[in-house]
Amino acid sequence: MRCKLLPIIFICVLLAQGCAKNIKLEPTPAPAKSEPKQIPPEKEPSEGIELDYGQLLLEISDVQQLVSKPGSYNSYNPKFSHDESYIAVEVSLDTFSKIYIYRLNVSESEGGPFLDPQKVEEVHLEEKPGEGILEEYFESSYSESFNYEFTWFPAGSSFLFTSNAGMGEYNIFVGSVDQQDRDFTSIRDRLEPKQFGKYFMLTEELKKDGQGRVSPDGKKIVFTSGRSGNGDLYLLDLLTGDLKRLTFSEDTDFFPTWSPDSKHIAYTTGGKHSHDIHVVRHVGTPQQRDEQLIHWFFDDVLPTFSPDGSTISFYTTYNLERDPFNTKRWGMMVIPSDGSGPKAGQALIDYFHISDVVKDNTQGTAWFPDSTHIAYAKNIDSEYNPIYIYNTKTRQEFPVETGTSINHDITVSPHGIISFRAQVLGWDRIFIAVTSFFEEYMKERKSKLAS
Repeated sequence: MRCKLLPIIFICVLLAQGCAKNIKLEPTPAPAKSEPKQIPPEKEPSEGIELDYGQLLLEISDVQQLVSKPGSYNSYNPKFSHDESYIAVEVSLDTFSKIYIYRLNVSESEGGPFLDPQKVEEVHLEEKPGEGILEEYFESSYSESFNYEFTWFPAGSSFLFTSNAGMGEYNIFVGSVDQQDRDFTSIRDRLEPKQFGKYFMLTEELKKDGQGRVSPDGKKIVFTSGRSGNGDLYLLDLLTGDLKRLTFSEDTDFFPTWSPDSKHIAYTTGGKHSHDIHVVRHVGTPQQRDEQLIHWFFDDVLPTFSPDGSTISFYTTYNLERDPFNTKRWGMMVIPSDGSGPKAGQALIDYFHISDVVKDNTQGTAWFPDSTHIAYAKNIDSEYNPIYIYNTKTRQEFPVETGTSINHDITVSPHGIISFRAQVLGWDRIFIAVTSFFEEYMKERKSKLAS
């Protein structure tokens, strides 16, 4: 039987201000709930809000450039805070990089919520030798300061980022927009880390530490480290300060990502020629074990759990021609997260969903909060990598006309704001757009506040 789907209506975008309306996708049945979603602690007033996405049309509107008059820099890797109060953007400035944080003020208009970004902080460490940072923590001194791999805590305004502090080796630092934020002050009081300006350094090794990710319950951090000489995953308990090595393979393990219930960590592992997908089950418990999810001769990277935790998606070089050396032909797999799917072969091909995807270097799959739709940039050079939306249940994809080009770094916030990177006059810029999912969430939130 043919599925009846509403056509996507053309978006008109002005690069300076941006306007777009009424991109619609028919609702799909709500995904089966294997277990209740875990809501991060102290999430007022969004705590307890659950939407039936299966009854909503997916609409994307009001595409706008994040900053109307940005400076001479490239922007990339947008990251929303869990409650959509902030968006962080990494920027490249000459020989160094910073992170800009914008407060997303939400205004009501006739067409629905309108986002009004205002920059509130620049995150960077550029102290010189003898001005606060002890050189014993670093192998050498450099004038450049690289600050990147930004990620938010699950509640409040605290965040992690990787920095060489302008001096050499990379470590993981913690900061917060609000210096009285619960997570920030808890780390300060419990762990008593070294303080550098407004930030605390959580790792103190002479080998690169990075890719820090906070568990959804806010209690642990997983990160990749070269301290073993090989590249392995480590687990830092934010309550006790205990550090535990998680992986021990001879390959390099990186791009860790948490399951929504904070019990499992999926990651990429491999060498020069190909990578596989593994998962650490029951992290930090006596039942902890490492499980291989994917192992074949194609390259597989950047696993991401769907918001409901039922599936894991990842980029793969599998293609219809079965050419393992065609690394420009990236696609996307979606497999069961419980390990019940096949690990290789013809059976695994049934879980191949999207072909010709633009693979981002650090961003995983941009899942919408319904755990059904995915936003991505399609590798079509003649159309300058247009944005598409894919339905994992119907296996249908739909183009989204945004008026932008060279699109990538796509991400979706927990309640449905979309952001992506595109080129404007040779510069990489960040764009944002609200969706009907976010609009409905705001209505429920407003109702909850009123009650």
